[in-house]
Amino acid sequence: MSESIPMRASATIRPFEPDDRRAFLSLYETVFDRERSVDWFQWRYEDNPYVDHVPIVVAEDDGDVVGCRAFFALEAHVEGTEQLAFQPCDTMVHPDYRGQGLFSRMNAFAVDRYTDGEPAFCFNFPNENSKPGNLKHGWKEIGTFPVYYRPQDPVGSVAKLTNDDHDADETRADGDEWVDGDTGLGVDRDLPADIDASVGDEDGVVDTLASLVTSSQQAGDRLVTDSTDEFAVVRFETPPAELLESVYRRSVPDGIHTNRTAEFYRWRFGNPARSYTAYVVTRDGETPVAALVTSRVDDYLRIVETLPREIDAEAEAIDRLLATALADRGNRNYVTAFGETLPSPIQYRFYPDTRFPLSTLIQPTARTLLARDLGDGVGVERTDADDWSLSRLDLDTT
Repeated sequence: MSESIPMRASATIRPFEPDDRRAFLSLYETVFDRERSVDWFQWRYEDNPYVDHVPIVVAEDDGDVVGCRAFFALEAHVEGTEQLAFQPCDTMVHPDYRGQGLFSRMNAFAVDRYTDGEPAFCFNFPNENSKPGNLKHGWKEIGTFPVYYRPQDPVGSVAKLTNDDHDADETRADGDEWVDGDTGLGVDRDLPADIDASVGDEDGVVDTLASLVTSSQQAGDRLVTDSTDEFAVVRFETPPAELLESVYRRSVPDGIHTNRTAEFYRWRFGNPARSYTAYVVTRDGETPVAALVTSRVDDYLRIVETLPREIDAEAEAIDRLLATALADRGNRNYVTAFGETLPSPIQYRFYPDTRFPLSTLIQPTARTLLARDLGDGVGVERTDADDWSLSRLDLDTT
């Protein structure tokens, strides 16, 4: 391992310039040990429909880019208005330059740059390593949002989830260190009250999990199979942007969330690093009333979006879509869902990784939302988790 480079007075913090793209991608590969394409960079930053520039701050030393503080721009729906919001992402410091305050300097530069600009606020889910730095620079802790796992095959799922590389594709830094993976705090739903939470041996937990999954999924299958035939489901290999917007408009939630427009969907699902499948349900063969979008990642499946976002308005229709999507992708080891995505009670069991049985098998990390007003802002620092309505589509990692 190379020795850290002494801090130099010549290290410069400045806005991103077009010639920095190659250096950004090179630094990304160094920090995350993963390549990203030019097409991915163009989609994520240059083709973003909400800003007219690339919202990245870089640290340059002797002509080399050694750090970046980047922002994922989104149009947020806040109390009936649309506001530009920035989500910090892809924050990188070269290993040789860590511990020299570059993260703080880049962060301070970015806040100064955008305080009097168009962004109304920032929000993100930093890991435990970068959370103190965000709090130091004015971010406020809002609350915690759940990530649920649905094991498809209990034994195979456990093998993947207990592997240190599970969900490695979403491991990214918001700060100078790795995020630990796609995990989060959830609320236990309908687990039998007589389960001994002290069970710690993996074989016993696997057997318990297998029993829970088998019985609950069979019950859920029967509930959906026996439900009304008023719904018809159509599958789209390319999510239909205009149709999704129309379903979103049927019941817009009050909570803070990304404004769902056709433009947003076209751009968001244009990510060249992902593929998406949409399912739309109609009632009595007429108007589409609900939609669900999934993304395949390696050998697991993500539920990235359900519509309408006021999910209780069409809970039965969303349940039918969920059953269809799970049956369609039954060969995936497990399925994840984030935030307010699935109706309650859930017919198909999605277990939070912070509670038994998954808490005994994988190391959970809570997804804690931090937010910071910029300029006059919109008062996000005074909100709590109940004031937000988020799905995975509101995250930069989808």
